[in-house]
Amino acid sequence: MSEQQLTPKRTRRSGTQARGRARRDLLLNAAAELLAEKELEEITFNEVALHAGVPKGSAYHFYANISDVYSALTKRIGEELLECLAQPLEGHSLKRWEDAIEVFCDRAVTFYAERPDARQLLIGGKTPPQYKRTDRENDRRIGELMLNYLDLFFDVPKMPNREDILFFTVEIIDLMYCLSMIHHNHITPSMAAEAKRAGIAYLRSYLPAELALRDC
Repeated sequence: MSEQQLTPKRTRRSGTQARGRARRDLLLNAAAELLAEKELEEITFNEVALHAGVPKGSAYHFYANISDVYSALTKRIGEELLECLAQPLEGHSLKRWEDAIEVFCDRAVTFYAERPDARQLLIGGKTPPQYKRTDRENDRRIGELMLNYLDLFFDVPKMPNREDILFFTVEIIDLMYCLSMIHHNHITPSMAAEAKRAGIAYLRSYLPAELALRDC
Protein backbone atom coordinates (compact mmCIF):
# COMPACT_ATOMS: atom_id res chain seq x y z
CA MET A 1 0.00 0.00 0.00
CA SER A 2 1.38 3.41 -0.94
CA GLU A 3 2.18 6.23 1.49
CA GLN A 4 -0.55 8.31 -0.16
CA GLN A 5 -3.12 5.65 0.72
CA LEU A 6 -1.98 5.54 4.37
CA THR A 7 -1.91 9.27 5.02
CA PRO A 8 -5.69 9.95 5.03
CA LYS A 9 -6.27 7.17 7.60
CA ARG A 10 -3.60 8.56 9.89
CA THR A 11 -5.10 12.02 9.51
CA ARG A 12 -8.60 10.83 10.37
CA ARG A 13 -7.28 8.93 13.40
CA SER A 14 -5.30 11.95 14.57
CA GLY A 15 -8.34 14.17 14.16
CA THR A 16 -10.49 11.79 16.19
CA GLN A 17 -7.89 11.66 18.96
CA ALA A 18 -7.64 15.47 19.00
CA ARG A 19 -11.42 15.80 19.29
CA GLY A 20 -11.40 13.25 22.09
CA ARG A 21 -8.73 15.18 24.01
CA ALA A 22 -10.67 18.40 23.48
CA ARG A 23 -13.85 16.89 24.88
CA ARG A 24 -12.03 15.47 27.88
CA ASP A 25 -10.66 18.92 28.57
CA LEU A 26 -14.12 20.45 28.19
CA LEU A 27 -15.52 18.01 30.76
CA LEU A 28 -12.69 18.61 33.22
CA ASN A 29 -12.94 22.37 32.77
CA ALA A 30 -16.68 22.18 33.39
CA ALA A 31 -16.17 20.18 36.58
CA ALA A 32 -13.57 22.70 37.78
CA GLU A 33 -15.95 25.60 37.12
CA LEU A 34 -18.83 23.88 38.91
CA LEU A 35 -16.60 23.20 41.92
CA ALA A 36 -16.23 26.95 42.27
CA GLU A 37 -19.99 27.17 42.80
CA LYS A 38 -21.03 23.93 44.52
CA GLU A 39 -19.84 21.24 46.89
CA LEU A 40 -18.39 18.23 45.09
CA GLU A 41 -21.14 15.88 46.31
CA GLU A 42 -23.79 18.20 44.84
CA ILE A 43 -22.51 17.92 41.26
CA THR A 44 -23.77 15.20 38.93
CA PHE A 45 -22.21 13.72 35.81
CA ASN A 46 -25.15 14.99 33.75
CA GLU A 47 -24.58 18.50 35.05
CA VAL A 48 -20.90 18.37 34.09
CA ALA A 49 -21.74 17.19 30.56
CA LEU A 50 -24.41 19.89 30.17
CA HIS A 51 -22.06 22.60 31.45
CA ALA A 52 -19.35 21.39 29.08
CA GLY A 53 -21.69 21.34 26.11
CA VAL A 54 -20.86 17.68 25.50
CA PRO A 55 -23.76 15.30 24.78
CA LYS A 56 -24.28 12.91 27.67
CA GLY A 57 -23.85 9.87 25.43
CA SER A 58 -20.53 11.17 24.17
CA ALA A 59 -19.39 12.08 27.69
CA TYR A 60 -19.70 8.42 28.72
CA HIS A 61 -17.08 7.53 26.11
CA PHE A 62 -14.52 9.43 28.18
CA TYR A 63 -15.62 9.02 31.80
CA ALA A 64 -17.87 6.40 33.33
CA ASN A 65 -19.26 8.64 36.07
CA ILE A 66 -18.60 11.75 38.17
CA SER A 67 -16.02 9.88 40.22
CA ASP A 68 -13.97 9.25 37.07
CA VAL A 69 -14.19 12.95 36.21
CA TYR A 70 -12.97 13.94 39.68
CA SER A 71 -10.13 11.42 39.57
CA ALA A 72 -8.90 12.80 36.25
CA LEU A 73 -9.32 16.37 37.47
CA THR A 74 -7.39 15.58 40.67
CA LYS A 75 -4.52 14.25 38.61
CA ARG A 76 -4.54 17.34 36.38
CA ILE A 77 -4.63 19.71 39.35
CA GLY A 78 -1.71 17.84 40.89
CA GLU A 79 0.32 18.38 37.73
CA GLU A 80 -0.57 22.08 37.73
CA LEU A 81 0.38 22.46 41.39
CA LEU A 82 3.70 20.72 40.76
CA GLU A 83 4.35 23.06 37.83
CA CYS A 84 3.60 26.06 40.06
CA LEU A 85 5.97 24.85 42.78
CA ALA A 86 8.70 24.01 40.25
CA GLN A 87 9.20 27.64 39.21
CA PRO A 88 12.83 28.76 39.74
CA LEU A 89 13.82 29.98 43.19
CA GLU A 90 16.69 32.20 41.98
CA GLY A 91 14.64 35.36 42.49
CA HIS A 92 14.26 34.62 46.19
CA SER A 93 16.80 35.50 48.84
CA LEU A 94 17.59 32.11 50.33
CA LYS A 95 19.84 32.40 53.37
CA ARG A 96 18.55 29.42 55.36
CA TRP A 97 17.18 26.10 54.17
CA GLU A 98 13.95 27.03 55.96
CA ASP A 99 13.52 29.88 53.47
CA ALA A 100 13.11 27.38 50.62
CA ILE A 101 10.39 25.51 52.50
CA GLU A 102 8.58 28.78 53.19
CA VAL A 103 8.66 29.69 49.47
CA PHE A 104 7.07 26.33 48.63
CA CYS A 105 4.38 26.90 51.26
CA ASP A 106 3.64 30.43 50.05
CA ARG A 107 3.28 29.21 46.47
CA ALA A 108 0.94 26.41 47.53
CA VAL A 109 -1.26 28.76 49.56
CA THR A 110 -1.51 31.16 46.61
CA PHE A 111 -2.39 28.28 44.29
CA TYR A 112 -5.14 27.03 46.60
CA ALA A 113 -6.51 30.54 47.12
CA GLU A 114 -7.01 30.85 43.36
CA ARG A 115 -8.37 27.34 42.78
CA PRO A 116 -11.64 26.28 44.44
CA ASP A 117 -11.44 22.94 42.60
CA ALA A 118 -8.02 22.26 44.13
CA ARG A 119 -9.24 23.16 47.60
CA GLN A 120 -12.15 20.72 47.36
CA LEU A 121 -10.33 17.82 45.71
CA LEU A 122 -6.87 18.03 47.29
CA ILE A 123 -7.31 19.47 50.79
CA GLY A 124 -11.06 19.58 51.40
CA GLY A 125 -12.57 18.02 54.50
CA LYS A 126 -15.04 16.08 52.35
CA THR A 127 -12.52 14.74 49.85
CA PRO A 128 -13.16 11.00 49.28
CA PRO A 129 -10.23 8.62 49.92
CA GLN A 130 -9.73 7.69 46.26
CA TYR A 131 -8.89 11.30 45.33
CA LYS A 132 -6.63 11.68 48.35
CA ARG A 133 -4.67 8.62 47.17
CA THR A 134 -4.06 10.32 43.83
CA ASP A 135 -2.94 13.44 45.66
CA ARG A 136 -0.59 11.39 47.87
CA GLU A 137 1.24 10.18 44.76
CA ASN A 138 1.69 13.79 43.70
CA ASP A 139 2.82 14.78 47.21
CA ARG A 140 5.72 12.36 46.86
CA ARG A 141 6.74 14.13 43.65
CA ILE A 142 6.48 17.47 45.44
CA GLY A 143 8.71 16.10 48.20
CA GLU A 144 11.28 15.04 45.60
CA LEU A 145 11.13 18.50 44.03
CA MET A 146 11.63 20.11 47.44
CA LEU A 147 14.63 17.87 48.11
CA ASN A 148 16.12 18.70 44.70
CA TYR A 149 15.88 22.42 45.44
CA LEU A 150 17.46 21.98 48.87
CA ASP A 151 20.30 20.03 47.25
CA LEU A 152 20.67 22.72 44.59
CA PHE A 153 21.08 25.63 47.01
CA PHE A 154 22.45 24.01 50.17
CA ASP A 155 24.99 21.42 51.18
CA VAL A 156 22.44 18.91 52.46
CA PRO A 157 24.00 16.04 54.43
CA LYS A 158 23.35 12.49 53.37
CA MET A 159 20.58 10.86 55.38
CA PRO A 160 18.70 7.59 55.01
CA ASN A 161 15.23 7.59 53.49
CA ARG A 162 15.56 11.25 52.52
CA GLU A 163 12.77 10.97 49.91
CA ASP A 164 10.42 9.63 52.59
CA ILE A 165 11.40 12.42 54.99
CA LEU A 166 10.50 15.12 52.44
CA PHE A 167 7.29 13.29 51.54
CA PHE A 168 6.30 13.27 55.22
CA THR A 169 7.12 16.98 55.38
CA VAL A 170 4.69 17.66 52.53
CA GLU A 171 2.03 15.55 54.23
CA ILE A 172 2.44 17.46 57.51
CA ILE A 173 2.07 20.78 55.70
CA ASP A 174 -0.99 19.50 53.83
CA LEU A 175 -2.55 18.38 57.10
CA MET A 176 -2.49 21.97 58.37
CA TYR A 177 -4.16 23.11 55.16
CA CYS A 178 -6.81 20.40 55.50
CA LEU A 179 -7.55 21.41 59.09
CA SER A 180 -7.94 25.01 57.98
CA MET A 181 -10.36 23.93 55.25
CA ILE A 182 -12.40 21.89 57.73
CA HIS A 183 -12.73 24.74 60.22
CA HIS A 184 -12.67 27.83 57.98
CA ASN A 185 -13.34 26.61 54.41
CA HIS A 186 -10.12 28.30 53.26
CA ILE A 187 -6.48 28.51 54.32
CA THR A 188 -6.25 31.28 56.90
CA PRO A 189 -3.01 33.25 57.38
CA SER A 190 -2.60 31.78 60.86
CA MET A 191 -2.98 28.21 59.58
CA ALA A 192 -0.63 28.95 56.68
CA ALA A 193 1.93 29.99 59.31
CA GLU A 194 1.22 26.82 61.31
CA ALA A 195 1.83 24.72 58.20
CA LYS A 196 5.27 26.27 57.76
CA ARG A 197 6.05 25.85 61.44
CA ALA A 198 4.99 22.20 61.49
CA GLY A 199 6.82 21.20 58.31
CA ILE A 200 10.03 23.00 59.26
CA ALA A 201 9.95 21.65 62.83
CA TYR A 202 9.76 18.10 61.49
CA LEU A 203 12.65 18.69 59.08
CA ARG A 204 14.75 20.21 61.87
CA SER A 205 14.85 16.80 63.52
CA TYR A 206 16.90 15.65 60.50
CA LEU A 207 18.68 18.76 59.22
CA PRO A 208 21.17 20.89 61.18
CA ALA A 209 20.25 24.45 62.11
CA GLU A 210 22.61 25.82 59.47
CA LEU A 211 23.50 24.46 56.04
CA ALA A 212 26.23 25.93 53.87
CA LEU A 213 24.98 27.71 50.76
CA ARG A 214 26.27 26.38 47.45
CA ASP A 215 27.60 28.59 44.68
CA CYS A 216 24.73 28.47 42.18
